[in-house]
Amino acid sequence: MTLIYPTLHLLARPDVHPSVLTVTRATPATRVTALGRVESMPANALRHDFDPDTGAYLGWLVEEARTNQVAYSEAMTQAPWITDDATVTIGGTLGPDGVTAVATVTETATTAIHALFQDGVSFVAGQSYAFSVYARSAGRERLQLVLPSPAFGVVQSAVFDLTGGSVGAIEGAALPTVEILADGWYRCAITATATVTTPAPIHLRLRDAGATSTYAGDGARGVHLWGAQVEAGACPTSVIVTTTAPVTRAADRLRVTLSAAVFNPFQGTILARGRVPWGLAGPLVDLSDGTADARLTLTLDGDAGTGGFTVVDGGSIVAALTGAGVTGGSDARLVAAYAGNDFALAANGSAPVTDGTGTVPTVNTLTLGGTGAGTVGPRCWVRQVGLFPRRLSNLDLQSLSA
Repeated sequence: MTLIYPTLHLLARPDVHPSVLTVTRATPATRVTALGRVESMPANALRHDFDPDTGAYLGWLVEEARTNQVAYSEAMTQAPWITDDATVTIGGTLGPDGVTAVATVTETATTAIHALFQDGVSFVAGQSYAFSVYARSAGRERLQLVLPSPAFGVVQSAVFDLTGGSVGAIEGAALPTVEILADGWYRCAITATATVTTPAPIHLRLRDAGATSTYAGDGARGVHLWGAQVEAGACPTSVIVTTTAPVTRAADRLRVTLSAAVFNPFQGTILARGRVPWGLAGPLVDLSDGTADARLTLTLDGDAGTGGFTVVDGGSIVAALTGAGVTGGSDARLVAAYAGNDFALAANGSAPVTDGTGTVPTVNTLTLGGTGAGTVGPRCWVRQVGLFPRRLSNLDLQSLSA
């Protein structure tokens, strides 16, 4: 392999903020710490994120703007939360943040559906929504998340086992996900697409050991809940705490001005390492002039299992390369080379794909997890970015991406 060092090298390391990296986010946001705790970060702070189950470092978390439409995401004793053959109290148990006292929903000693719900959540036809909550058993083993038929055509739901983190019965086309956290907490979530524009209720229902919705309660068992969230989007994102009204978390914008680095505008190689959730696709690294008309963009597609390299000059696509071997939810390495009439991409050690025509655009800004034109997301984690001052050989590209 040719021994050429990157002239700009960004390597994500816990609690280290590279001096050339500018972070802009107009609101506070949350992350998961190495201890598996949910932690609030101030506005404009770089979010170092960790796997909630293993504690493994994931890198810099980058997310688009999202709004939590659920009122009182933590204080579930407040209206508009309503119980149905259940009681709800606050106190006694701390939430995934290790600070906040959580809500405990306890079943009544009757044969019924035991639930907590909130009415009037707004849904728009054709839009995907993610409904999530942090849950922990308080004697009751299972929890069902329900999105309503008035907004979704049919009931969209999934049952979650709070003793092992598995998913049971699924209704409709709901896509369930589970995150395992410390101290017996699970983040349970479902995603579905609304078919009708209407306000409608969301439900959190207790289930017995046989996963039955109508059962004889004992007046003692229940579930601890924290961080209820309904957001428009194809997956749940970091928790957004609310009180009386919906709250919006602003988008993360991570950028480097290329004039602050030794950058070759005529030829070079771009190394990017990061991940997107399964089923999602979006930009990992973008070099641009601040518009969509001049850019070199590396993307990850966790659904198709591919990495992409798109080159746009003068508003026209001059190269569009796709490499296989990417897995949603896992780290991927993409290495792309550019020079006049000479573009290539290698993904995760695969043989490079090439394009022998096209001009190189003039760029001045490096953007992580979005584009210089202003698009951010979907959710991704960036671990490493390197800019090399030469168009490395195809063999080198394959070696660097392995």
